Amino acid sequence: MAVRLLQITGQERAIRQLSRGLLANRVAHAYLFSGPQGVGKKTAARAFAQSVLCLERAGGDACASCPACRQFQGGSHPDLFSLSPEGTTLKIEQIRNLQKRIRYRPYLSSHQVVLIEQAETMQGPSANALLKILEEPPGPTVFILITDRGHGILPTIRSRCLPVYFQPVPSGEIARFLKEKGVSAGHVSLLTLLADGRWDRAARLAAEGLPAGRERARQVLDGLALTGDSRIFQLAEEWDKDKEGIAEFFDYLTLLLRDRLLIAGAGGAEVPVINGDITGGADRWPLPVLLTALDTVMAARRLLDTNASARLLVEDTLLKLRDLARGEPLTPLTAAKVNL
Repeated sequence: MAVRLLQITGQERAIRQLSRGLLANRVAHAYLFSGPQGVGKKTAARAFAQSVLCLERAGGDACASCPACRQFQGGSHPDLFSLSPEGTTLKIEQIRNLQKRIRYRPYLSSHQVVLIEQAETMQGPSANALLKILEEPPGPTVFILITDRGHGILPTIRSRCLPVYFQPVPSGEIARFLKEKGVSAGHVSLLTLLADGRWDRAARLAAEGLPAGRERARQVLDGLALTGDSRIFQLAEEWDKDKEGIAEFFDYLTLLLRDRLLIAGAGGAEVPVINGDITGGADRWPLPVLLTALDTVMAARRLLDTNASARLLVEDTLLKLRDLARGEPLTPLTAAKVNL
């Protein structure tokens, strides 16, 4: 069964904004749902679409029982249209076909709703075709554009959409979810951090348990001093084009270095480490080296969310960490190379 708008947790500000518009009967003709991946944008978009299409809406939410809601929940509502990339982009043919389908008046509800996933993948021709539709909307149609990268949307399209921002899910909500899924109390804190404010990661971690990638990150970190260039290049090649895998690798490194930094600075006192079962090696790197290593990994993690080359980022980061492990001066890759 579809999730209703007011049942969504972790995005209270965005949900209040949408619900207020429904309560006041003031629905914009286009919305831009933007925010990090996996935080619930698509779920909220579908719940909002159901509310817009509902025939007996009350309290700023869908009724979940009228004919429109039943058809929506069954995946057969005639006034709902969804677009997602064919391959890597949303193509102009998809936009043209959509234009033909929405030129008629709604069949069942008061509006038609168009959901466009990964809206940032529209190239020039398809973006301009959508812009023309938004400039001359065909009757009572509501467009909901969903994107992880709002900066990738054509500015003229952004200016015609009501922005709805989604934030990382609060850690308390993630922890509650993990507990409800049966995660042991000893692992909730670690998995909450690894989820990084994302529902999709939290669900995967709840199903799979402690990730194997965490142990791999420890092995890479502990073996760097003896790792040659060819092995580092091989590791980077293994993750080529897998930004999600690289992001998790950097996250594991960050948490491991954080733990080792705490241990190194505690002088033998007990400290609240996150990876207590695999944390070690704090005595191998001096405190200043650990600080520099942590800064290096966190900087790489931030660059990963830009247009930086993921493969070169892995190479550069591991080469820098290896230099630190060997006590050698850093040899950073140039910004021009990283941003290829």
